[in-house]
Amino acid sequence: MMNKVRVPTPVPIIADGAIATTRVGEGRLIPALILDCDENRALHDLIVIHEDTPPGDVTVTWGRASRFDKSTVLLVLEFKKPVHTKAVLSFNVAKQGGVVDAIIHARGVYLQSKDFGQTVSSGLNNPKILVEIPASATFPDWNSLYQDALVRQFRRHGFSRKEAKQAAAEHISRLRELWHSRMKGK
Repeated sequence: MMNKVRVPTPVPIIADGAIATTRVGEGRLIPALILDCDENRALHDLIVIHEDTPPGDVTVTWGRASRFDKSTVLLVLEFKKPVHTKAVLSFNVAKQGGVVDAIIHARGVYLQSKDFGQTVSSGLNNPKILVEIPASATFPDWNSLYQDALVRQFRRHGFSRKEAKQAAAEHISRLRELWHSRMKGK
């Protein structure tokens, strides 16, 4: 039996991208999200304060908006320090499934307030935090959820069921190949 959990209003995601540097994540490409923190100023403050303080504690939980809703997944981040706050990120699987998949496979995500840049490239040197997504923060049915969303998309574009399944598998494989590549450097 699933319990209903009341979660705060999701923080709007303005833009997404990725950052790779040899200094972080062994050169892996790590997803980056630009967030509208207007309604969650504590998250904005956390990003600013984090620049000058050591990393804090965060609890990471993946979930769905509701038991029967397969179109939306949630990433709930509860920061314990340096500022205690909770942030919920909501992703539409059909439109943002690649970002979710990237976060899961990169085991991390950069968060940046839109106040420091409207795009990842325009805010590259501005305050942001890297949130580690531990291996213990699993999403057991993610692969089938994502595969099904992609198959539906390909079917809407005229693919047969067999073609859509093959195209979805190839799409996921290529994306994961990209997310597992590493930047070379000194």
